[in-house]
Amino acid sequence: MHLNKLNLIGIFMMLFAILLFFTNFLDSTILTLTYPFLEGSSEGKSVILFMVTGSLLLFYPLFNEKGVIAKKISSIDSLKFNKQKYLKYTIIIVLITYLFGILLEIWIRTKFGVSLFTIFVSINHSATSTSIVHSHVMKSVLGYFVSSSGVYVPSHINTGSSLAQYVTPVAFITIIAFPLVYISGIISLNGRRDLHKAILAFALTTSLIGMLDGGIFSAPALVGLSGLLGVYVIKTPFSPRYLIKPGAVIIILIIIRVSIGLIGTNADFHEITVLNPSDNIEISSYEVLSMEKEGSKLIIKVPANINDKDLLLQLISDLRGKSDGFFLSWNLFSWNPF
Repeated sequence: MHLNKLNLIGIFMMLFAILLFFTNFLDSTILTLTYPFLEGSSEGKSVILFMVTGSLLLFYPLFNEKGVIAKKISSIDSLKFNKQKYLKYTIIIVLITYLFGILLEIWIRTKFGVSLFTIFVSINHSATSTSIVHSHVMKSVLGYFVSSSGVYVPSHINTGSSLAQYVTPVAFITIIAFPLVYISGIISLNGRRDLHKAILAFALTTSLIGMLDGGIFSAPALVGLSGLLGVYVIKTPFSPRYLIKPGAVIIILIIIRVSIGLIGTNADFHEITVLNPSDNIEISSYEVLSMEKEGSKLIIKVPANINDKDLLLQLISDLRGKSDGFFLSWNLFSWNPF
């Protein structure tokens, strides 16, 4: 295969991803640079960003319409090569996955009889949080497979596997979405200008990251969806008006995210719902307004003036090994943990 400049950039990005994974001297710098669009607390998302984007830029010629792979795919009439059609497939699969993630978040809270406007934290083994506006349910499925396969993952990278027990086996269905997005996305790169290929590769990767970690309201998802929709509607010659509809979609999603945060805010008190609590739970770290036992749940109310982030971290410390997990109401004006 003849290597063009995009292929060479792809190779460099993949090698850089390997360097990030096995070293730590660049971690703080990379986290600072990528946080605005990845929201990463470790270098895990950065590694995925460089590795997946690099692989898309390196391997897309294999899916050229005249290539062996594309010819086999196109032998099925409904799958004949068309860059716009495959980009549309990609966008549809991404959106369905995001919707399915929200439904799983709703299902978890409905199953335990708690408000939709809560953060759920599973504290079996490693602590993993999830909420409707920043979901980790898809991440937990991948984390489960990674943990089960024995693949080495640095201890400071949270795979989210502790959540898997609450969403499996239903969520396993979504595993097929990730390779489908990658394959349909890489096919859609062909026949485009180099700039559009680079934008698409980046947008596909951030979309995959958003599918795994954050959900539709997360920064990676919004950035990825912006790129996918932007390239889909753009035409030659370029006109800014082509970007009005994609821009409107992103603005609406941002408004919905903020609205959910505001609607769900409880500024009167924090409500903590502890699942399967032990008899020796100590909560002396903060004032308790009330405590009530409901079946296998312990419902605790504490003052709203306690910082959300501090309370969340303190609860993880206090309840680890003494419960299966807990739900926590949020106060957007105190701290937004999503």
